[in-house]
Amino acid sequence: MKFIGREKELKKIKDTLDDVNSKAILIYGRRRMGKTTLIKEAVKDIDAVKIIYRGKVQPVARTIEEISVIATEAIGLGGIPLPSFESLFSLLSSRKEQFVIVLDEYQDTKKLEGENVDAMIRNAMDDMASNIKIIISGSSIRMMEALMQSDNPLYGRFKAQILVDEMDYYDSQMFYPEYSVRDKIILYSVFGGIPWINESINQNISVEENIINLLIEKKGLARAYAEDVVNVECSSINYATEVFNSIRNGKKRFSEIQSYIRIPSIKAQLTRVLKNMVDVRLVNRKSPINSSSSKTVFYEICSNVIRFYFAYQDVLNDENVSNMEVLYRKCIEPSINTFVSYRFGDIARSYFIRLSLNGSRPDILRIGSYWYDDKEKRKNGEFDVALCLTDGTYEIYECKFLKDEATQQLLMEEKAKVDQAPLIGVRKFGLISSSGFQCHSAGNIILISGEDLYSLAVKV
Repeated sequence: MKFIGREKELKKIKDTLDDVNSKAILIYGRRRMGKTTLIKEAVKDIDAVKIIYRGKVQPVARTIEEISVIATEAIGLGGIPLPSFESLFSLLSSRKEQFVIVLDEYQDTKKLEGENVDAMIRNAMDDMASNIKIIISGSSIRMMEALMQSDNPLYGRFKAQILVDEMDYYDSQMFYPEYSVRDKIILYSVFGGIPWINESINQNISVEENIINLLIEKKGLARAYAEDVVNVECSSINYATEVFNSIRNGKKRFSEIQSYIRIPSIKAQLTRVLKNMVDVRLVNRKSPINSSSSKTVFYEICSNVIRFYFAYQDVLNDENVSNMEVLYRKCIEPSINTFVSYRFGDIARSYFIRLSLNGSRPDILRIGSYWYDDKEKRKNGEFDVALCLTDGTYEIYECKFLKDEATQQLLMEEKAKVDQAPLIGVRKFGLISSSGFQCHSAGNIILISGEDLYSLAVKV
């Protein structure tokens, strides 16, 4: 299959490998994000001997032997097991060839012996010649980020550190280009930006059939991924599931989550639990860009497919249901537009991120949402998308996931909400409609359609 997206990551890897002063690159991210595929794509055209080794939970001496056998076979020496990383790197340093050594799933390599493995690699790396480059890749975010801490033996050895996260809406749609804009928005809102899942979407069937096959069916690929995250990653953080259940029930602020959770022992540890979940990218901690008040801080589940799984967890786990199509029609379809509409704001914010990165909007400083508090009317609220510009003013946008084109009446209603809110520093207002508009822009109102979000102009 054709390699899709990741242009920024590819460039960073290639540039670092070309740098004569670099020795090592750290690449990490949750499983199924395409790290190994990304690395293979980055090194495929490099004139070097590639030694790619997938880590195993075993004594490091055995790992060193296996890597050295692969390396010596690659250079025609018949597969020689060597006793240490230092002896392997010393041998390769004496050669004329260029080498790229990839230590994939590194958290498994060091699982038994911990930082002793890091120290072995550091000692070997410090003496190796410039004809060797090392890429260390891993799926344990916490363990990989620990390699960058000052107390780790490998601290300061990485010329580049790359977090491979989910793709945004624009790159994700390259896996299913034949669908309509509306369908692309639904697919991203449900499945997110995980390449392993998106490459399994079948463009020959409907969006609804893909959701049923991949997420509703008990052995669906996307469902298996969500359950793996819940069973493996959440289980490593005490009470993470309770936090997910709180967020899926609309309790997103710290005080709301604390009130939702009834068990005193969990309440007492909530700050630490949330920090751990943020650190490993299970949840995001967010706040509007115009407010630093703790009252406006909220938490949301990072991955769309995990959000979907928790939003419909009760019906998905109903053992009495045998017909998944009926389950979808009766229990999910009536609320799917509401689910997608909440994700549409994320797509709109990503759109402006792309405009900022590609130079189309150099005036954008920060991107987020905008919060207001009308003390006189005892009313507060939030606008979906806000741009903080370099001159200190704001543009704010409301996002509407619609089946039909937005009408003039809807535009005026949304503009009235802005006019009635006590906004500070807002220069322009815009409406983002997934299905376009029946009306035309008036005054300083900006109209952005779903087609605009997916236009070539937003490509980075």
